[in-house]
Amino acid sequence: MASSSLGSSIPAPEAVQLLVSSLADDSSVVREASMASLRDIASLNPLLVLDCCYAVSRGGRRRFGNMAGVFQVMAFSVGALEIGESDEAFMGKLAKIATAEIISSKELNADWQRQASGLLVSIGTHFPDLMMEELFLHLSGPASASPAMVQILADFASSDALQFTPRLKDVLSRVLPILGNVRDVHRPIFANAFKCWSQAVWLYITDLTSDSPLDSDVMSFLNSVFELLLRVWTTSRDHKVRVSTVEALGQMVGLITRTQLKSALPRLIPAILELYKKDHDDALLATCSLYNLLNASLLSESGPPLLEFEDLTIVLSTLLPVISINSENKRHSGSSVGRKAYNEVQRCFLTVGLVYPEDLFTFLLNKCKLKEDHLTFGALCVLKHLLPRLLEAWHSKRPLLIEAARSLLDEQSLAVRKALSELIVVMASHCYLVGPSGELFVEYLVRHSAIGEIDNLKAKGEPISPTQLRAVCGKGLLLLTVTIPEMEYILWPFLLKMIVPKVYTGAVATVCRCISELCRRRSSTTPMLIECKARADIPSPEELFTRLVVLLHNPLAKEQLATQILTVLNYLSPLFPKNISMFWQDEIPKMKAYVFDTEDLKLDPSYQENWDDMIINFLAESLDVTHDADWVISLGNAFAKQYNLYTPDDDHAALLHRCMGILLQKVNDRAYVRDKIDWMYEQADISIPANRLGLAKAMGLVAASHLDTVLEKLKVILDNVGQSIFQRILSLFSESYKTEDSDDIHAALALMYG
Repeated sequence: MASSSLGSSIPAPEAVQLLVSSLADDSSVVREASMASLRDIASLNPLLVLDCCYAVSRGGRRRFGNMAGVFQVMAFSVGALEIGESDEAFMGKLAKIATAEIISSKELNADWQRQASGLLVSIGTHFPDLMMEELFLHLSGPASASPAMVQILADFASSDALQFTPRLKDVLSRVLPILGNVRDVHRPIFANAFKCWSQAVWLYITDLTSDSPLDSDVMSFLNSVFELLLRVWTTSRDHKVRVSTVEALGQMVGLITRTQLKSALPRLIPAILELYKKDHDDALLATCSLYNLLNASLLSESGPPLLEFEDLTIVLSTLLPVISINSENKRHSGSSVGRKAYNEVQRCFLTVGLVYPEDLFTFLLNKCKLKEDHLTFGALCVLKHLLPRLLEAWHSKRPLLIEAARSLLDEQSLAVRKALSELIVVMASHCYLVGPSGELFVEYLVRHSAIGEIDNLKAKGEPISPTQLRAVCGKGLLLLTVTIPEMEYILWPFLLKMIVPKVYTGAVATVCRCISELCRRRSSTTPMLIECKARADIPSPEELFTRLVVLLHNPLAKEQLATQILTVLNYLSPLFPKNISMFWQDEIPKMKAYVFDTEDLKLDPSYQENWDDMIINFLAESLDVTHDADWVISLGNAFAKQYNLYTPDDDHAALLHRCMGILLQKVNDRAYVRDKIDWMYEQADISIPANRLGLAKAMGLVAASHLDTVLEKLKVILDNVGQSIFQRILSLFSESYKTEDSDDIHAALALMYG
């Protein structure tokens, strides 16, 4: 008997009968509570529940208002029975009640019919022959009952392939005689049944037992069904019939003879491909059938491939756009259907690639050369998927693949860029990226890690947004660094070149993280830093330092930019004059701690001002500990070159003014100070308040050591813009003079004098 827990009391039959009666209560709450209680009781005493349900079910729907609920409880109770616990005669009575209810209406999918079908399937797990004989009685009866019986047999095959498959011959011998008279409206039910029966056979053969149920009679039946479906049903005007038929044929292709399959291919392939033209929602079903077809016709152990590669080109050309379509759908809908269709397409290409690797490689590269976005995207996705799986077969194709990837580096489609970025990562994991071409691909990833939503990109109507592309490239760059040791020779010191240029600004956090990871993996960074100094194309330490210090400005920047910069500065400290490394080891942790909790930082209204002051103090003390006047001068020159990296309305420009100011404060060369003050003023846009304030603070910092030089510069500025009342009156009649410019200059001068 079904197991029960100690201490559980089994309700009396009257109580159970009351719960069964409550299944027809007007209140949905009562019905649901009764259902839950009956399921609990059935797990302890299924026969008691079945007896009570049987008592109310004999009158059918006319006497009991919720037969669906009764059948559902009965199905669960039958499932809870242990082997040998049930009585065959009693199960036969239940089966007759269920079938009588199913055929009492011309409907095929009513709630009570579905639950009655579930009861019959449950009975079949204990008494399959009894259940089938009951169904066979109605198969040979009125035509309206046949579809429902066939559907139950399909459900039984899906739930218990081990018991169904040995009885397939009996099923086919009874279904085939009525198959020719099935109307279009019922053909999808029959087609679905053949699909389920074929799946059961495959499961039986491959997973459950090695005995084959496919004797000559069964094979003859299957071949007859296959021919009828292919010849008649695939040409139906009803789209649902064609879809369900193709799905069934896709499951049957592995069961029929090779001779029949070969003769069927010229008709079956177009029938499958036709579904791609009608409705994108059918792509998954069509692709599953296509995969089974390719598998049966190309990878059979009983003979050579039944299709030449030339025969497959139309199939592959049809599949490529499916990748693009489903990539778009799955991003917009969040459904798993798009992902499943994508995976099925990849399985199809892999099947072809296992037989015709070189032909498939050439086919995919040619599609890339067409420069049609949807085809290029699809081809790149397939190459990415197949490269690890056909690595040996494609080994000699390395130069061709690298050249093809290089030819796509200027493509504008965001979807193509994403697919190419992912392919680059896969190529790197298999050591395709070497030498200058390797650096070219790394630069591609860095450049696209830096893009933003406002960049001038072809984003309209594309399935990929600039943000998504940036995320893919950023993650890809980290993968190259963290998981592929061979990439170290490409990434270092090349990544240092990605810090200074303006175009890579948005990727600095990721680049710094990668550099830190490279340095962390080395027990000693000294050889790496020596290599860095040896390459003339790598930015100087001064250029790196000045760029990173200014980029520290925003402590709330994404990807923990400030923390990543401070970490990489610590690793690179041996590049700088003595004593800096020791000072940074003490100071950098304090700065990291300040920006660690960004949410807490936001609560302080003066956090930005405090942080900028910390940056200036960090720079000032770094200059103090060096005791190297030449290095300070060199650093000042590097700061001066930074002005073209920021627009005047960028707050980084204001911080750059202050950095320049604190540096000039440490310089004793008056001519140098005067020259750099002139440069700062030329670069400043004092019509912007933040820029004006930054310049004023810079002049204040310089004045702490060079007051006379600063005052001299301010006097020159004042003399050049000073206007008499008469000149201001004349300016009212002239368009060449703007009082706003003069006012901005006077405001700036006031701040500087202050």
